[in-house]
Amino acid sequence: VLTGANSAVGLRSMPARYLFLDEVDAYPPSADEEGDPVALAEARTRTFAWRRKVFLVSTPTIRGSSRIEREYEASDQRRYFVACPHCGQRQHLLFERLRWSKGRPETAAYRCEACEERIEERHKTAMLAAGEWRATSTSADPLTVGFHISSLYSPLGWLSWERIAREWLAAQGSDEAIRSFKNGVLGETWMESGEAPGRQRLHERRGGVV
Repeated sequence: VLTGANSAVGLRSMPARYLFLDEVDAYPPSADEEGDPVALAEARTRTFAWRRKVFLVSTPTIRGSSRIEREYEASDQRRYFVACPHCGQRQHLLFERLRWSKGRPETAAYRCEACEERIEERHKTAMLAAGEWRATSTSADPLTVGFHISSLYSPLGWLSWERIAREWLAAQGSDEAIRSFKNGVLGETWMESGEAPGRQRLHERRGGVV
């Protein structure tokens, strides 16, 4: 059964053992003024107790008001750990470790957090194949798990590290463009610039360096 997040009738029309909520950060605050659409939908699964499965997915939006951020922080916060092809250190990929020569995004490569060796795009296929999900926190509910992954993990032939570097450079000077990059490419929430300390705003506008 398919329904919209703005339809209270659709969200409470029938019991559901399996519930898939897509792009929850785009849902309205209330469905037909009957309350949070996520809460209304989840109420449909109570009949099935421990046999139910609820799957929430979304690109995050604004820090502090993001539904998926709230759900993820209440989970065991799993990240996909991959091994450095040089030293074997397992780590989850972070944007700040993607480096490139100033003004030359075509030189983009990843720097291992342990040995600082360059990890090239060509290494990704083997790294992804041998990777594993690891919990980085303790879930508030032992039956709840959460997963986060960014476009840094895009398989070879999809969104490349060079393209990510180019998109970051192109976004400079526009808060809306940077917000779109952080939300859509990195899968991170956006903190309104007026709320962030000056040093943090400067860090977010940094250029990559090999």
